[in-house]
Amino acid sequence: MTVVPMILKNLERGLRQRFADLPRVRRGVLNALIATNRALTRRRPNLRLSRALLRQVHGAFGGELRALFVGGAFTEPSTLQFFYDLGIPVGNGYGCTEAGTVITVNDFKPFRADTVGKPLPGMGVKILSPDAEGIGEVAARGKTIMSEYIDDPEMTAQTIVDGWLMTGDLGRIDATGHLQLFGRKKNMIVTEEGKNIYPEDIETAFEGLAVKEFCVFAANYLWPAHSLSGEKLVIVLHPEAGQAISEDLVLNLASRNRRLLNYKRISGYLAWERDFPLTASLKIKRGELAEQIRANFDRSAVVSL
Repeated sequence: MTVVPMILKNLERGLRQRFADLPRVRRGVLNALIATNRALTRRRPNLRLSRALLRQVHGAFGGELRALFVGGAFTEPSTLQFFYDLGIPVGNGYGCTEAGTVITVNDFKPFRADTVGKPLPGMGVKILSPDAEGIGEVAARGKTIMSEYIDDPEMTAQTIVDGWLMTGDLGRIDATGHLQLFGRKKNMIVTEEGKNIYPEDIETAFEGLAVKEFCVFAANYLWPAHSLSGEKLVIVLHPEAGQAISEDLVLNLASRNRRLLNYKRISGYLAWERDFPLTASLKIKRGELAEQIRANFDRSAVVSL
């Protein structure tokens, strides 16, 4: 069965609650069985053994579930390990729409909760400009990679370079060929439901604010945290010359924010005194603005809403 991280997390939450509600003796027996299964399947899954040790747990899933596959967003390693210890291996995959869609999948040989696995057959993956820790932008190449963005040659030229897809994700390939992810280079958030949130789309909710200009960023894009969890949105406000961020402006900002769906809400604002860098067509140079913000502020400068 294939699921998104939110479904997997909800299943985990429900199971943990049911385990916690068991009488003390039964809970102790269950924990011992889980520990035994974990030890005996450390190198690879053994479905027959796991079903024998944890019959009721597997019965709750219908008794015939062989594996789960999860993708579309980041899944915490602890969640993957939780299910594996129950004898339900979760194939953690990584990909994107432009790759059509899967790039890597964990193959359980052995199970690795800390990676998204190895490239699928026919898919090439490399790390661009790795730092001292081997972390750089993940690039992918293969027959399923898209040819272009429709009617957007500029974006296509930035994304497809010499046949390689620039994913905008930060990763490292370890000695065994497994890909580990550490965050995003691009200004985008992927929620647990697998929804892509582009901050540019959120900005429409704040049009007409009493400021000269504003811009929404993913906080982890402004200040790379090498993390794929806990991502938040931040709005950068540039008031008119000689003005400050007033209480009325903040109230208006908070009011508009509350009308957005929970996963689209910004978490705070940052006051910026300089004009935003613009292209010839008056579009904000987001990358350049982000570099300027990074050089002058850290996360502590963000005022929570």
